[in-house]
Amino acid sequence: MAVSKRLRYEILRRDQHTCRYCGAGAPEVPLRVDHVTPVALGGTDTPDNLVTSCEPCNSGKSSATVDSAVVANVSDDALRWAAAMTQAAANLQELEKPKDEYRDAFLTEWNRWTVGKEAKPVELPVDWKLSVERFRVAGIPAWMWADIVDIGMANQKVKPENTFKYCCGVAWNKVDELHSEAGRIVGAKPTPANLDVRASVLDAAHAIWHCGMVDNAEAPTAEQEAEFRSSLANLSGLDLEAPERIIGAALHATYFAMCDIAEALRDMDRDTVWTAWHTAWPTVYVPSEDPNEPWGGKVLGGPTDDQNEWVKKQINSLLDAGVYVRRLTRAASHAGTHKSARLYLGLSEDELAITRISPWQSRASEIWRVAFMASGMTEPTTEERQAFFASLYRIGIDGDFILSDVYEAAAAAGSYKDPDLSTCLPRYLSAIKAAAAPLGGEN
Repeated sequence: MAVSKRLRYEILRRDQHTCRYCGAGAPEVPLRVDHVTPVALGGTDTPDNLVTSCEPCNSGKSSATVDSAVVANVSDDALRWAAAMTQAAANLQELEKPKDEYRDAFLTEWNRWTVGKEAKPVELPVDWKLSVERFRVAGIPAWMWADIVDIGMANQKVKPENTFKYCCGVAWNKVDELHSEAGRIVGAKPTPANLDVRASVLDAAHAIWHCGMVDNAEAPTAEQEAEFRSSLANLSGLDLEAPERIIGAALHATYFAMCDIAEALRDMDRDTVWTAWHTAWPTVYVPSEDPNEPWGGKVLGGPTDDQNEWVKKQINSLLDAGVYVRRLTRAASHAGTHKSARLYLGLSEDELAITRISPWQSRASEIWRVAFMASGMTEPTTEERQAFFASLYRIGIDGDFILSDVYEAAAAAGSYKDPDLSTCLPRYLSAIKAAAAPLGGEN
């Protein structure tokens, strides 16, 4: 077997590019890799039988053997070199360990989700390892991939083949958040006086959009370029007060081939609010029992399709009415945490009138559900929830109640697993009426 190029290089490096017979070195003389015991005499291609030799020494040796001292010396060097190479490999493996652990953490979260009837994992692009490594270097902690992957997988508008790219967009937003927080901690640098912030933001947004469109398919047409530039020019000053939103919208536009930044902003805001609600909803992941398909687990306890659609309608109506996205996101997170499809927390009466959501009924239903769960660790059924809201509706029609009493009645009814809180409400009202009635007076 011929000596490989890699092995020749290692022998030359081991012998420090110096002839072991005469001590001559490159570049004064051409060097070769020579067999100490010639192949014709039974020599092997192992490192302990290979030595660096200059061309004159190699030509004069032919198939003659060398003395045992040289062979022993080469063998000792070969053993030391082999030990050094083993240690070097161990060192490199130790350096690679954080990368491997980080990739494994990402894959664990990614493989929790499946697609199709066969419940197969969503396919990753061939260069996914390089992308994940960039996020490791950028500072994304391994634990954050659970939220990032959940957000990407839960967005049904994103095709499976674009899911990883969408997750990367979410991850870069997380990087921006980390940088912003780091800047807040150490103190942000002042903006240079001569910097045109508006122009810089718009140029950056256009560059991101153009590169993203090229990555998706092909370069945008002249009409698409003109449409996107026009939409950038029409942005209001209020939009430009949050440059990170413009940059995020430009990236979002590439996911869905949008050419209008305003449309991308609206769609991004809808996704932001819906994602906040969906990810806040408590769920349970049940891993697969099949050892051959560990990715075939299921997520249980998520919102129903009807709840998803109702929340999306509320989000669309409120955003179209100009409700600030951050306030709406807080309301969505609160509702999701309480497994509710009613967005109300922090919204004004005028805003609630748009969706016809009653804040006191929403609050009462949350109290009832928590008490219901605490009494037996089971969720109320759809029928029980419907019966509970029917009783709330009857109480609202009657109008003769005090909110604090309704909340106490909701807690009591929930603890009894009773969907009708009117059975608990009169106890409190009767005491109030008795206290308010004049002594000895007529009703």
